[in-house]
Formats: sequence, C-alpha cells, structure tokens
Amino acid sequence: MTPQPNGRRHHRWRAAIAVIAATTLLVVAGCAGSSLSDADTTATEIRIGLIVPKSGPYKAIGDDQAAGWRLALDKLGGKLGGRPVKVIEADEGDGKATALASARKLIEQDKVLALVGGGTADTVQTLYPLLNESKVPLIGMGGRPSTIADPTYLWSTSWLSQETGASIAGYLRTTVGNGRVWVIGPDYIGGRDQIGGFVTAFRKAGGQLANPGGEPTWTPWAPAPTTEFSPYLTKIKEAKPAAVYTFYAGASAIEFVKQYRQYGITTPLYASGFLTEGAPLAALKEQAKGIYTALNYSPTLDNAANRDFVRRFTAGNDGKLPNVYHVCAWDAALVLDRAISEALAQPDAPATTPSTTGTASASSSPAPSGSPAASRPAASSAAASGAATGLTSQTLTAALPRVGSIDSPRGAWQFGPTNHTPVQAYYLREVAQDGQVWVNRTVQTLTTLGS
Repeated sequence: MTPQPNGRRHHRWRAAIAVIAATTLLVVAGCAGSSLSDADTTATEIRIGLIVPKSGPYKAIGDDQAAGWRLALDKLGGKLGGRPVKVIEADEGDGKATALASARKLIEQDKVLALVGGGTADTVQTLYPLLNESKVPLIGMGGRPSTIADPTYLWSTSWLSQETGASIAGYLRTTVGNGRVWVIGPDYIGGRDQIGGFVTAFRKAGGQLANPGGEPTWTPWAPAPTTEFSPYLTKIKEAKPAAVYTFYAGASAIEFVKQYRQYGITTPLYASGFLTEGAPLAALKEQAKGIYTALNYSPTLDNAANRDFVRRFTAGNDGKLPNVYHVCAWDAALVLDRAISEALAQPDAPATTPSTTGTASASSSPAPSGSPAASRPAASSAAASGAATGLTSQTLTAALPRVGSIDSPRGAWQFGPTNHTPVQAYYLREVAQDGQVWVNRTVQTLTTLGS
C-alpha cells in the first residue's frame, strides 16, 4: 500500500535542479485606509505592511514568508502595479497582543495601503475586527481560520485550515481499510481546524479513530506549545493503531517527530504538510524519512512556474529548496501587483466589495445582522472621494475579485468567492532523500479544494 511516485515528473525535476546553479502621501481622514491623490503618477510610492512572526514559536515560518515576499518583489523590479513600493515590516509574535499592536501601528501610523502576512490562524482571527474597522485589506499568507464570518477585507493566498486534513482523509481511509487511526494535534484554533478537517472527512468516508472515546487527542498550546510528547506517545504505542495522523508546525513538529522515532513507534505516520515543511525538515533530515503528508505545494512539482521559482530561489539561497511559506508569500506579491493595476485602471470601481458569504462553510448566505459587515459604519465622504480619484485601500479591495488566475509554483489557482481562499490542488508527498537534499517529493495529486 506504499504509493508510487511519478517517475517522469521526479526525473524532470531532478534535471531542472541540476542546472540551477517619495512623493507626498495624501492621508484620508476616517477609517478608509490610505489613498493616493488624483495627481498620482507612476513614481508615486505605495506603502505595504508586512506582518510576520519575527519572534516566538513560528519565527522560522516568518523568516521564510519574508524571504518569499522579497524574492517576488525582486522579480517585479521593486514595484507593485507599476508603482514603487515601500515595505514596512512588523512582528506578529504569538499572534495575539503583539500582532494586534503591530497591525495598528502599520495602519494608523504608517498609513499602509494593505497588510500582507499572518503566519498563524491566531493572528488572522485577532486582526479580523481591525480589518473591518479600518477597511484595510489583509492578504493572508499563512493559517486561515474557519471562524471568519465576512471575508470582505481578508484574502488568503495560502489555504483554509480545514482543507489540508480533509484532502488526505479519503486516501488514508482507503489505505488503512478497516484499521483505526490515532489523531493528535495542538489545542488552538489552527490546530482545531487542521485536525477537525481531517476527522470530519475521515469519518464521512467511514473511518474510525483509535483514540480513547473515538475523539482526537489535544495537546496544550498555551501558555506555550507542547514540546514534550512522551505521555501521548506511550499511549499511541500501546494502542497499536493502523496509522497516526497529526498536525504540528515549527518547534513542536520537530520534537514530535524526534520523540516518535526515539520511542521506536513503527506505526505509519501521516500528517498535514507543515509537520515536515521548512525548518522542521531541515532539522529532522533522515528522521523524517517515509512520512507522508498533504499540502498544496512541493518543490518537485513539474510546471514552468515552479521551475522558474525554484531556479530563482536556489540561486539566491545556496541551493536550498523553497517551501510553501515562500510560495504563499510570492503569490501574495503577484496578487497585489495585479490588484493594484486593476484598481488604477478602474479608479471609479465601487469602494467596497459585497461579500458573497456569511459563513466560512461551503454554503453561502448574507452576512448576519450582528456581523462586522452589517455593523461597521459607511465610508466617509473623504474616503469616497479618494476612491473616485486615486488608489485607496477600498478601491484595492474592490479590485481583488478581478485578479483572476494566478500562475503559481503550486499550479494555477484563483480566489474562491466564498472564503477568498485559493481553489487549488492538494498533493500527497513523501519525505525522501535526493542526492544530498531531503525533500517532500510529490507522489500524486489528492484533490482540489477551495472556496
């Protein structure tokens, strides 16, 4: 029941790897975000706020996001929509108080046109009310929680957190047959979504959990993420399930896999792709061998956009391969480049974009009366004037639905109308060694998800 890789695609990827060797800013009063006057020219500078983890358990993810963003800006000549860009960076920290303070500074003091970033679902959930209050959009590059009622000012180039687990659930159900799967993950909104997405889809496919009571095992997230897993691994080893499914990222991912191996557990390990993505794979190397994961990107994908992306990235990073955090940040720049061009081309477009959803589920309904969309005040006349004559946060938001298909290293995708997340393919990947490099090699396409 071991999946077989696509040999031709893998060979072509290896072959590809082998050859790689200010003008004045007019600030509009009110809560409409920053704007550019009707006298703006191609030299007018645009301010963008980049908010990523620069401290805390997900710092490595933030470093990767920032690197992917800078690589894209380099490709675009330091411009977005043909305009020079000033990027102001800030720390999201643990995703709560630090993230909120950083975002407020970027919006209220630095007067940024838009925010990009967000390493965790915690950050997105924390910033959500501020986005609605300020009417400044966030192009999310990381975890996207299921709790967002009205995503008018939230557009994610990453994933809906429930989708990663859901994408592999049917495959794992077929693989284990009548066997039961032990499920374990961190107890916070991102972990609940990631694990919940798997469990819901797995049960729908007829699968059963091996955990006591048939419910997932949750490990503490606060005041600090769990890094000592011995009590949980003891129970897993005793239960002898057909497989284990998990979601961890960052330092917790590294420690979970290390201790899993140290305990001598031979049960096949499946996971959301973040378990072996980026820093965890670099730290684990051979300890991660044979782990199967699901994610929306692998550096071994055989398409023109990915070959170009891998070439650019490895050339500037001593042969290191890119990961999904680089890709989502790269795509965020491509999205803003196109959206800003659209907003400038159609400056009289509506200042706000009506949301097509009321929930984060697959079904659509108008925003409830108590939702942020229903309760936030209308834009000021100054903001409306700015929208009619120049580039503002609101005209940019109105342009985002018009960006169309993004030619991404992960494969072409476009925003879904419901949650503003990519409609994209998810891939089954296996950790394997390729020469001196450990990679999450592509095994097969699992499904396409997004909304």
